[in-house]
Amino acid sequence: MRGCRKFWLCLFGILFLGVHFSGVSEGKEILLKEAIEKALSQNPTIRKAELELSIARSNLRVAQGNTFSPTVSVGETITLFGDSPGGFSLQMKDTLSFDASSWEEEKVNLERKKRALEAQKEDVKKSVIASYLNILKAEDELALLQKNLELLEESFSRLKEEYEQGEAASFALQRARGEYEAKKVELEAKKEELRLLKEKFFVLLLGEEEKEDVVFLPLPQFSLPPLDVSFLEARALLRDEVENLKGQERIYKALLESLRKKSRPQVVLQGFYRKDDWSFSSSYNFSLQSLDIALEKSLAGGGSSGESSGVGLSIEWSFSPSLSEEKKQAEWNKEAVRLDLETTQKEALFDIREKYLNVLKAQKILESKALLLESQRNAHTQRKAQLELGFIDHPTYLEGELALLEAEAEYKAAQYDLIASFVELLRSTGQPILWETLFPQEGGEGE
Repeated sequence: MRGCRKFWLCLFGILFLGVHFSGVSEGKEILLKEAIEKALSQNPTIRKAELELSIARSNLRVAQGNTFSPTVSVGETITLFGDSPGGFSLQMKDTLSFDASSWEEEKVNLERKKRALEAQKEDVKKSVIASYLNILKAEDELALLQKNLELLEESFSRLKEEYEQGEAASFALQRARGEYEAKKVELEAKKEELRLLKEKFFVLLLGEEEKEDVVFLPLPQFSLPPLDVSFLEARALLRDEVENLKGQERIYKALLESLRKKSRPQVVLQGFYRKDDWSFSSSYNFSLQSLDIALEKSLAGGGSSGESSGVGLSIEWSFSPSLSEEKKQAEWNKEAVRLDLETTQKEALFDIREKYLNVLKAQKILESKALLLESQRNAHTQRKAQLELGFIDHPTYLEGELALLEAEAEYKAAQYDLIASFVELLRSTGQPILWETLFPQEGGEGE
């Protein structure tokens, strides 16, 4: 009798392990750390953000104009009447600006793109971690459903035998069959859910589906690091949306300064030099801090010969109603951005506090699940002794074993939730998600 019980225990243990670790020897293995590294190097959205950063750098170089990038043009003048010169000419022009406010918008845009690239990398890390945790959680749930189905199948078979012997009612048999069929449907649905989770994971990772079976290895041991609330709240001022608004405020300040310069008297120093078919002219606007240069050569031939030069100073002041309106709009926009900045900073602070409370809540849940798991392990040890002494039957023992497996799965799920909430807190504060932050003492592959 006792040997028969041991046989059934070994059989069900082998079946459970076979379900939980099916495909381990056949499929490729992947670790969370490897998945993050692959995503950072192959994720399409990161590659797109890198291209946008290159475009922003190029736009800043164009806006600065301090690199020698002249416009070259070739044209022909046709004389219709009179003594005006005609023929082909080659002209080269360039404008050099020495006022940093004139390209402030492109500087801000470049800074925004740099932050966007880093934020995209961190968001990809967060998504990979969340997806990986969901897959591990779904695999545990699938193993539990399979174990539950085995118990229901055994219960249904036993009731069927009792019914055939006239020891069980038909409604009990029907109920057991209904529970068994419902659990089968739930199991198939969970398998499909797990398949879709894995497909989404590899699309996130590589931009395409993985054709081979992949085994997701357990995580290293995670322990929550000490959290400094004041430090976390101070990070609200460094959030991307806050930095973006600060940059927008700089743009409007630069625009206002530019409009003010345009409304002042324009003092321009001009000079020219001509020799034969060549002419060179330049002008420097002291108000706008810009230099215009032009070099021209007549290609028609037969032009005037000789040499001439000159220097002049011009002062011009103009009034435009539209310029006055532009200044008012810039002032209003700057004030609107300032108000948005104050609101965003407060919202960021509340968001960080909320994420911090979620971490504390997840930690408390994990502690409670650890106590429940310990009690189930103790109860399982007692049930095992009772089974060997014949005080309980085998189905009762298997139900207790299922309860232990459920407690283990709930404990792991609470661990996954704690990791996910901590990652959310890191992103909320704008801190990078570093492997050494999550697993500072990486040891084995988990429990």
